[in-house]
Amino acid sequence: MIRWAVCALLGLAACARPHYLGAAVPEPCRARDIDACLGWMVERDLAAAELGAYEDAELRGYVQAVVDRLARGSSLTRTPRVLLADRDGTYATVGGRIVVARPTLEKLGSEAELAGILAHEMAHIEGKHTVASLFGPHPDEDWLVMRRDAEAIADERAILLLETAGYAPVAMGRALRNVLTVEDEEHPAKDLRIARVESLAVGRGGFEGRDELYAHLAGMVVGRDPRAGIRIGDAWVIAALGIAFELAPDDLVRAADDLLVVRRGTATLTGYVLGAPWARELVGTLEDRDAHRTTLGLVTAGTVARRTARDDSPLGKLQRAIRSGLPQPAVGARVAILERRRGALILELGGRRSPELNFRVATPTEIATSEPARIAIAHAQRSGTIASQDACRGVLLDDPQRMVRAGDPIKCADRAPLARPADESGAEAAETRRDE
Repeated sequence: MIRWAVCALLGLAACARPHYLGAAVPEPCRARDIDACLGWMVERDLAAAELGAYEDAELRGYVQAVVDRLARGSSLTRTPRVLLADRDGTYATVGGRIVVARPTLEKLGSEAELAGILAHEMAHIEGKHTVASLFGPHPDEDWLVMRRDAEAIADERAILLLETAGYAPVAMGRALRNVLTVEDEEHPAKDLRIARVESLAVGRGGFEGRDELYAHLAGMVVGRDPRAGIRIGDAWVIAALGIAFELAPDDLVRAADDLLVVRRGTATLTGYVLGAPWARELVGTLEDRDAHRTTLGLVTAGTVARRTARDDSPLGKLQRAIRSGLPQPAVGARVAILERRRGALILELGGRRSPELNFRVATPTEIATSEPARIAIAHAQRSGTIASQDACRGVLLDDPQRMVRAGDPIKCADRAPLARPADESGAEAAETRRDE
């Protein structure tokens, strides 16, 4: 009786059954620790729903150690937990998680720059900005002003957290310059942000740690995440699932934003890779299900049903916000879901017709060819700019104008990173659709 009363208080569907996305629900979800429960949900979503986690325990431990160091000077009672993601986007989440994108790590030049990015996200957790962004006003001008103010506050707070932890505050400006590539209305202008943190940090030194960061980045995947697949010869290979399909001469194929779009004549098909636990939950919501087992795995076809139950409590809204951010087909779409041991492929059938694709197991050669490039650390032979060196055997990732001394580390890739498919693929990438 006590457990059900607590679950009613929490308002979480995870409490109503012993498992959530294939894992046993932890104690915080059966007690009153709402923040810890939500943090576990976010982490489970990333690992089991999207195949979005970047699996590198040593690198994650290093980034976590930087967060631990920063947290000692913060007002937080619980140190944020680090998650590494295999896609763009570094951000703080509800439940005290900081998701650090692999592409963000690739762009940074020192441990102090990494600490600056982490300190910014930690400031969002301190200020509860993640909750405000989910439960704040609708995205009108007032809401955008609130978001921009939160970003400016987080930048300024990061300077203090860096200095308190012994890092060089001047690294914050370099970090923003390295990772900010586009402008958006929820953030102050890039140049204004950089100018502001540089004025706050001027003359304040501290630990930089280029050698430390580069040593831990060695071997990390670099370049495009080929999760949606890559063309190898006359086949499209989805290495994450170990499968491939043969391409017809006139097929138009494009992979973008984790989506695979195949167009054959007037027929179109959209596919994306999911974690097996999330795919199994989606299978359970399909109407008119028709399942059959193939040599590649279980295939279930059906129509995505509209959910009728709606929990409008604050926590119910929060759970819906988390789940709506996961990749999933649109209501009413006809889909086929192929379940594999390492994950699942969802195929959304576009229009009245969809191309018939003959899937097969990818060959070892195809899997090896689709392996992405990795970071390799070289060392300068002499003093001067990196451009004056001949250190990288593969592709230079570092700033060619950076001054180095003999023996200093230089960030390279062991070969050319995977590029996005060329425009010759022709098909336009579909926008990610979310189920409200």
